[in-house]
Amino acid sequence: MSRWNQKPENPRAWSLKERCLRATALSFPALRNTAVLDLPTDLLQDLLPHLNVCQLDDIQASLNHRGISTYSAWFAILTEMNGFNHAVDFTSEEAAKREVMRLLFQWVFYSADRSLPRAASNVDPSLLLQASAMSVDYLILGNGCKDVERLVSEWRPLLKILEERVKRVCISEPTWRSETTATWCVIHRLLDHGVATELVFHSPCPTILARLLRGRGSQQPEQGGELQSPCLQGGCSESRCRNAPPCKRARMETVSLEGSSCGDPTLPLGPMFLCGRFSQVDSPVKEACPRGRIHHLEVRRCKPESFKILTSALPTFSSLRSLTLYSITSFSKKDVLDLASALRRRCCAPPITHLNVGALPEAKLIAVLLDSSASLKSLHVDIQAVVQSLPGSPAPLRTPEPQLPAELPLEELTVQVTELSSDLSVLMSVLRRSPHLTSLSVAGIRLPPPLRLDQLLSTLTECNGRLRKLHLKDLKLFDCLPEVLELLRSCRLEELDLIDCRLLERSKDKDYSLQMLVDTLKTLPSLHTLRLTRNRLAKSVYVLADLFSGSMPSSLKRLDISFNFIQAADLMEFAKRLEKCRSPPGLILDLRRNPLDRDRDTWKAATLKLRPLTLLQEINWNPRLMMADHVSNM
Repeated sequence: MSRWNQKPENPRAWSLKERCLRATALSFPALRNTAVLDLPTDLLQDLLPHLNVCQLDDIQASLNHRGISTYSAWFAILTEMNGFNHAVDFTSEEAAKREVMRLLFQWVFYSADRSLPRAASNVDPSLLLQASAMSVDYLILGNGCKDVERLVSEWRPLLKILEERVKRVCISEPTWRSETTATWCVIHRLLDHGVATELVFHSPCPTILARLLRGRGSQQPEQGGELQSPCLQGGCSESRCRNAPPCKRARMETVSLEGSSCGDPTLPLGPMFLCGRFSQVDSPVKEACPRGRIHHLEVRRCKPESFKILTSALPTFSSLRSLTLYSITSFSKKDVLDLASALRRRCCAPPITHLNVGALPEAKLIAVLLDSSASLKSLHVDIQAVVQSLPGSPAPLRTPEPQLPAELPLEELTVQVTELSSDLSVLMSVLRRSPHLTSLSVAGIRLPPPLRLDQLLSTLTECNGRLRKLHLKDLKLFDCLPEVLELLRSCRLEELDLIDCRLLERSKDKDYSLQMLVDTLKTLPSLHTLRLTRNRLAKSVYVLADLFSGSMPSSLKRLDISFNFIQAADLMEFAKRLEKCRSPPGLILDLRRNPLDRDRDTWKAATLKLRPLTLLQEINWNPRLMMADHVSNM
């Protein structure tokens, strides 16, 4: 535990040394940095818990030059703000500092009434905002953002910092009903004058989406509020567009916006008007403003009106490289086919390489999307079951049969399934054509008996030997352990998740089965993260300590065994074995949601053994959350 948390709360109980350190911190503004930095190393380390965040930030580089780390101070502040379990995720000095500053900016900018940690409580809010803004790369505008007006008036230096730092802008659930030009001015400065290239739109309002997309990312200058395609300008070779549908000029206002409650479409919000609002008393803006290039677009709560605006813009949105679409319900098949058509019409624009769609109404549409954008390197899809059509309803659209190439450039694939039963044929076809795949996440697949998942595992072994990250969740793998082990031997995995996979559910000898898994994992020198959440390890958990035994111990950095019904006695046995092994320094051990507190004395004794060996993450057991595991282990 850091000295910060050991410091007496009552000033009267402070020693003379503590009083002097406190006085030095309070007088820091009047002292020169050199006067403080000339102190002996031991005193400087004792001084760190008394400094505020701005002082720590100011002298960190100089302290590092002397070989002194400020990590303990940043870690203590982070622990006070978000708890120990969150703090251990930031194991380097710079990462902990950035997280502290990011959180402080959010607390001050969005929640003025929220209590600050001690290291920031006596700092002027404007200074705190400017210092913390240096670590901010993500800004949310909308509901809860009450100080937008100040950004274009008294806080202009802060806005300048944000322009240079913020790379991702989120338009949240809006305060647009009382729309202000100040909000649009900040959006314009960040997206068009700043470095932001990522836009997250979290509102159902099509008016705002149309305004955000207009003129940004198009290949030709904006003309009359429309996007102009180079196909109409003769800028595209015949060979590239011979087999593609005509690339028409897209109108953003094809959807009627009358009566919209999210903004007045007639409000003059052109770039020159907004920059004139920003300049205020300065001379009027005469030069045309730049138009920002959006590389990543994420649209949440994507309703049909917004979907139409988006698909009309896609063919000429040349700067776009990554697209994410989320809907509260599953998209209709027509919506997905329209999206695929819009992607095909990007014949004259650089391809989109990252696509995330949630949710598709059926698995066959995965192949349709891959066929529409052959350059995809990353595809994330969520497949949700669709309610059957009522009698007399129009016949559903027929899903076209795509012709996938023999080899796909996919490097990352995520498939989340929430159907009651699943068809593996499309996924297997994609995997066989993806030899460059390095990351795969599959969750929720349910096969009707007697089908098993061993076919999926065998395909991965044969066709996807470049895998580095494998995340399997909510799959029934209790009869597939041999295939799992064979897959692990064929890859050089760095991250492995086997979450809620029922690995030991039907094993006659759980300890032996787990030992086979451990022996195989030890042959993977590149593996640094292992998650075995919700696998009912219980009394067999002690076997995992053998990961760090023998002549070739594992070099794991994180081991997650949360939600495994591990009791205090089981943890003690694990701790005793781990003491005899050579666990790597800084190993993060996640023990959350295990009933360790049923035997508090044994639990405390076990954690005392583990704390010198690991960074523990632990949260008290919740009986309601653990009931399923309890029943399965009775």
